[in-house]
Amino acid sequence: MGSVKIVTNKPGPAPKATEYAQIDKQGRIPYGNAQEVNMNMSMKPGKVRGMGAAVKGGKYMSCE
Repeated sequence: MGSVKIVTNKPGPAPKATEYAQIDKQGRIPYGNAQEVNMNMSMKPGKVRGMGAAVKGGKYMSCE
């Protein structure tokens, strides 16, 4: 008859936080700091070309 193995071990400690990303065999990349960014976007109409033009109506709005 078969038996069931019950695993009752406790998980180990969580990994510590670091200030860099460690990439395997390639080195470290430091994490950047949060910064305020000015987002001035203007909308410009564009013209769709190709097979999707009939589906999209021929025009779309793009951000610049």
